[in-house]
Amino acid sequence: MDPIDVRDVEATLAGLPMEGFCFTWCRDVGLEEVARRFGADPGTGVWAGPEELEDLEEEHHADLLQLVPAGEWTLAFEPHGFQGERDEVMEALSAGGRALSVFWRGERDNRVTYAVDGDIVTSFRLMDFSERSGSDPSALDDLLDRAGLHDGLPAWERKVRALALAETVSGWTLTPEWAHSPQFAVAITSPVPLALVPRAFLHPREPFLDEPEFARILADPSPAMAHAVITTVVSVVAAAVGLQDHPLVEQTLRLLDHGEEVPDEQEALRARLYRDAEEMVMARRREPTPDRAQVERLEQEGHAFHAISNALSPSPVIAAHAAADEAFRIPRLSRTDVMRLLVLRNVADRIRLESLHHP
Repeated sequence: MDPIDVRDVEATLAGLPMEGFCFTWCRDVGLEEVARRFGADPGTGVWAGPEELEDLEEEHHADLLQLVPAGEWTLAFEPHGFQGERDEVMEALSAGGRALSVFWRGERDNRVTYAVDGDIVTSFRLMDFSERSGSDPSALDDLLDRAGLHDGLPAWERKVRALALAETVSGWTLTPEWAHSPQFAVAITSPVPLALVPRAFLHPREPFLDEPEFARILADPSPAMAHAVITTVVSVVAAAVGLQDHPLVEQTLRLLDHGEEVPDEQEALRARLYRDAEEMVMARRREPTPDRAQVERLEQEGHAFHAISNALSPSPVIAAHAAADEAFRIPRLSRTDVMRLLVLRNVADRIRLESLHHP
């Protein structure tokens, strides 16, 4: 098959918000029903042109959803949002049809997800194609080849080719004209609830869910469990990256278990971990003749040290969320470790939201 043409996509991307985007294509689901499945009330939506959309973005920011018919599909665009990246939303949007999302918020926060009839078929990060999840992780491989999507490309190329991939799946082309056409704009007011454990982990049930510490956390995903989430994240990260015996990791776990031995020990250790993480990032960038294994090792350890430093933030709720979120972004972990960290991130997010609603 011929390679996918990306010229129109490049022109379209030039008109999108610099910080990123979230596109979601939904087949066999009408525009108003797509709005409902995102958690918006279509009765409150309006058709808006570019100037009105700017005002609505200012008013609703991450909650704004923009919809247009796209042949047999409906295209949903979140200029500052992320709902289309969530598995729960993709499962809802694809029920009785198909859905594909392309999410980009930078080199460390991006994902492509493809779902069919409520099932996440394949999901992967654009900056690391080696780690894929879903019921059929290789489902889009032929189209990835046609789109020229592979490791080694610069970030801009990956964004362009991911959107070209979505165009090929949907049969609907993004053009610069689309960015200036009227769109149905509506605010997401009732987001799809977060599932702590993705459905795919339950059928069959993943054994790690019944490990004592995970079972305890899942039994009470409340702010009272923030400290347990923190220590579990650090332990999972240390084991996954092979840092169990590193002195700073041992010191972190001791401090989390027993508290400070001297005043300001926690903040000093947090600063040291962050500094070491940044040094690893710089070391990876300045390798004159990069040894791939060494570069990948530095990248893993840099993410790990960032996650562990986040675990020492003063607020347990903030520490749990920041540590789990960063840990989930560590590349090239085993499938089981990725699943463990995803569940911990979901619990940490639930804890954070509950603390906001009930401070």
